Formats: sequence, C-alpha cells, structure tokens
Amino acid sequence: MLRSILGATTATALALAGAVTLAAAPAAAAPTAAAPVPFCPPAGEMPGIGNVPAYTDSNVAVFAGGDYLATGSSAESEGLLLVQGDAVFDKTNGGVFNVGAVGVGSGIVPPGGSTMLAVGGDLTVAPTTSVHVGANVDGGGAVAAGGAATGAFDLYGATLTVDLGRAAAMAPNEDFQSVVDDTSTTLGALPATGTTSIAFGRVTFTGTPGDAMQVFDVDGADLASTFEVFFEAIPADVPILINVTGDTMLFAPNYFGLNGERVDAFSSPNFGNAASRILWNFPAASSVALLGSSQFMGSVLAPNASIEVTASTNGRMHVGGDLTYSGVGNEHHNYPWSGGGSLGCGGGFSAAKVVTGGGASLVPDDTVFTLAYGYELDGRQVTGTLSLRADGTVANGPQGLPDGTVVHLTEVDLPAVPGVQWGPATISPDVVTIAAGEVAHVTVTNTANTNAPSAVGGFSVAKALGGEATALVPGDTEYTVQYRYELDGETVTGTLTVRADGVAVDGPQGLPVGTVVEFTEIDLPEIDGVEWGTPVFSPETVTIADGASTLVTVTNTATDAPVVPTPIDPTPETPGDDGTPGDGSGLASTGVQAVLPALLAVLLVAAGITALVVRRRRTA
Repeated sequence: MLRSILGATTATALALAGAVTLAAAPAAAAPTAAAPVPFCPPAGEMPGIGNVPAYTDSNVAVFAGGDYLATGSSAESEGLLLVQGDAVFDKTNGGVFNVGAVGVGSGIVPPGGSTMLAVGGDLTVAPTTSVHVGANVDGGGAVAAGGAATGAFDLYGATLTVDLGRAAAMAPNEDFQSVVDDTSTTLGALPATGTTSIAFGRVTFTGTPGDAMQVFDVDGADLASTFEVFFEAIPADVPILINVTGDTMLFAPNYFGLNGERVDAFSSPNFGNAASRILWNFPAASSVALLGSSQFMGSVLAPNASIEVTASTNGRMHVGGDLTYSGVGNEHHNYPWSGGGSLGCGGGFSAAKVVTGGGASLVPDDTVFTLAYGYELDGRQVTGTLSLRADGTVANGPQGLPDGTVVHLTEVDLPAVPGVQWGPATISPDVVTIAAGEVAHVTVTNTANTNAPSAVGGFSVAKALGGEATALVPGDTEYTVQYRYELDGETVTGTLTVRADGVAVDGPQGLPVGTVVEFTEIDLPEIDGVEWGTPVFSPETVTIADGASTLVTVTNTATDAPVVPTPIDPTPETPGDDGTPGDGSGLASTGVQAVLPALLAVLLVAAGITALVVRRRRTA
C-alpha cells in the first residue's frame, strides 16, 4: 500500500508544525471539550451519503495553496478546509455555506470544537452570505484566521480567532504546501500497472490482478474529450491512482463505473468506497477545471494548479494554487483516500485542556497552555508543541503518522494567572501509540489553586542628605513625604514621616499591580544654620509590580545659611546709684543724660580758668 510509501514523507512534513496560538476574543460562547470519535472508517467500509456525522478525521480535506473562493450557489465543504491565502465566501444569491460538517455528506468530520476552517490570510464573508462551521457536531467548529475576519459566522459554540499570522492560523499544517508537492512527486513517479484506453467519449482503466495499488497514466488532452469513466478488472479494496499529464485540463465526467457498477449515484452502496479509493494526480498542470454538475468521484492532487470546480467533489481536494467553487448547489464530501498518507484518514492525536480547582473561575477562557510532544521518525527525534486554550478547544496534533509511532507528551511553561497557583498537570494519556485510522484524544487537566499571592505590591521611602551643612542636621529630624495615586477611579493621598537617619518607612503594600504613585515633600523642618535645596525623588514615580516593594529615596541638600550681623547700640550706659548701669533709677540712660555730666565738667573747668586769669590781672 502507498501508506508505507507516503507515511514517512507526510509525517515528516507535518511534524514541522508549530504551536497554535489563539489570541482574539471568541465570537460565541466557549465550546465544551468533547472526546472525538476515536477512529476513521475502516478500509472498505466507507459510509455513503448521509446527514449524521459518524466518524472523526483531522486530516486536511480541502487545501488551497493560494486563495479560496466559494461563489455562485456552491453550498458546502465537508472536513477541514485549509487556505494558505485569503478566503472569500460570496454566494451570488446569498444564503448559508457550510464548512466542516455539512447537511448531507460522508459524515467524516473533524472533532467537535476543533478547527474546521483555517485561513492564513484574511477571511471575508459577503453581506448576504453566512458561513456555518461545525453544524450538527457537539462543540461546533472553530475558525482561525491569520489576518482579519469579516462577515456573519455561526460556529455553534466554538471560537473565531483572528490576526494570528499565517503560520499560527494554519498550524499544525503550516507546511502543508510542501506535503502536497512531495506527495504528488512521489505518486507521479510510480510506473503504471494497468492500461488506459479512450474511445467514443469514454475512458477505460483496466487493472491487473493482485493486491497492489492500481496505477494508470493518461494524457490530459485525451482525458478532456471524455465524459464517462470506467474502471474494469480492479482488485477489491485496493487504491486507484491516475497520473494525468499535461498543463491544462478541462474535465466534465457525468458517469463513473467500477467493475460493472455505477458508483457515482447516491443510491449506490459502494458510493463511499469508490470515492475513497480513487485519486487523480495532476503533477504538472497549471490549470484544471472540473466542470458539470455531477458527482466527481475521487480525490484531486494538483500542487501547481489553480482549479475551478462546478461539480460536486468526493474525496480530498489538495490544490497548490487558487481554488474556486462556483457551481449550482455543488458540495465537497470528505472521503479520505485509502492509499493513506496526507490524503488518508491516517493516525494521529488531538488534545484539549480542562481546568479544575477553586481558582478555575479566575482563569480566562483564552489563556493558552503549551503541550510539548516528541516522537521518533525515520531514526530521528521530532518535537513540537500544541497550544491549548482554557476553554477546552480541541487542538489537532500531527496526523498521518506511521502506525506504531509512539508520542510522548509533557506540559511546559504554565501561564501566569493572577491569584492562581497551579497544581501538577495530569495528561491522560501521556504516551500515545499511533494506530491506523485512529485519532487518539488527549486530555490535559490543570488544577487552579487560589492560595497564590494576589497581584499586588507596594513602596517604601527613605531620606538621604547631601551638602556641606549635613553635620548640622540631627539624625532624628523628621520630614513629611506626601504620596498620591488613583484607585478605582478615585484619587488617594497620604503622608509618610521619614527621619534624617535614612531608615526606610513602608507605604501601602497592597496596591494593585500597575498603580502609579507620585511623590512630593512638604513642610521642610527649620534648622539653625541650614538652608534646604529642592528635594529630589529617585525614582520620581513608582509603578507597582507584582510582589515587589519599590524603595524611593528622597534627597535633600543642606547648605550653610548666610550669617546676619546683630545691630550695636552706640550710646554708653551710666552707672546708677547702686553701681548698675543707668541713672540710678534702674532705667537705662538716654544719650542726653550721658552727655550732660561731661558737659558740666567742661564748663566748670573753663569757669575756673577764667576766674584765675582775672585774679592775676588784679594783683598786677
């Protein structure tokens, strides 16, 4: 079987998948994590067309390496729709376009709550169109967009996330283009095992006995002239591969027969089995048109082509260029190719998060947890991660892994959630052995405890002095620092008293993280011989950090105050009768009182001298 041929190539490419990081708010209520059906349909037991989802398949059903357009009156695309470019849903007359799970189809759908529509670029839904994702599936279908998403969606409880970037939106299939390229090249190199004949508008592929895959070659130009397809002498249950050569292909078949039975009618009991066995490979084509309004049977692989489809398709549709569905009521029904690999249902695993414990309500739905996986492939170790949302959205790991691959799972880098302390994670199972046709579901349970410290912090203030007059400042001198911050929309103020000795004083310590505190110093103390400079705060403001108390230092510069001389009284004092300064009455002498005795003495001396002179003159 080709499963063994393609298994290593496909799994290697898918193993390059990175973590899915969902960032935008959900468009609807969060889904409930539900374990998907753990198997794909067994080989040879593919269901016919119906309206009840019955099997789980996480592989890519439809891939457009360019842009995707649903227009005309096209109606549905069953399975995972992966678009590397932009996606536009614009029905000519408006209405609903179903993705993931459809009204009538194979019933082979992605797990409930998982991504069913992933777009690397922008996602646009026209005003008269509505896209429904995951209808009739428990948990609905999630949508991931690398760019913007506009328009009407109904996700049945799952999430819409936008602005992820191409790689994250497409993960774990961001490298799917290389998977398509490699698979087509590998298949195209296989030699034909049967014969091809064309006559009268009919192409007949005649097989050879045995249990090996039946391989046919056909020229695209010759095939374009036919409208009936017959497969004859094909061994039971084996895959059928048709390698189509040529650059341009227009093909509008309206009849498919397998070993004498028409199998493209819904009434055929082998409708599903026939669709799942046939694969059309266009390794060199740049343009393919699948026209008409009938049921086109089989998967399509065209790594370099842009394809326009007006028929309904049944199988996988993996296209490297643009993909347009523009028919009248045409649908895509998801039938994995029985040859396996990236086109098959394959084996793989998915995972979802469950949060329990007293602090579970504190964990936002969009909180992302990281699940690491590792396994051995072709003798080398492959590792990767999945991003699991707290709301239980299912994330798909690599699909199409070889049978028997053992995958080991661990949780790393638990997210920080205010008020929550995480208990040990429980991964069930923590080791997965891949089995063909099965998608193992892993549940990762985390217990959120509420005994963790709250997301609060605080600050403290200390005094520092500088300047030449610092020695004049006693160590117990007190200073008043005022603080201010906003809390719950109100301004809160308070003061702290700090001392010149530099001992730090705590301010409020239970402030919410992010609170901004401002400071000023008021009422500087008066100290003889000291003049204060402008206070300097370091830091000037504080933004509260979780569990931290920020120290603020306020520095004051003390300089010598200028000396002011004391005025001197020029009037001497006269002793009083008791020997004390004054006039004897105990009162201070005035200037006039002090001068009179001296003046009197001078006058008496002068009078004496005059009298003496007169006396001498008389004697002579």
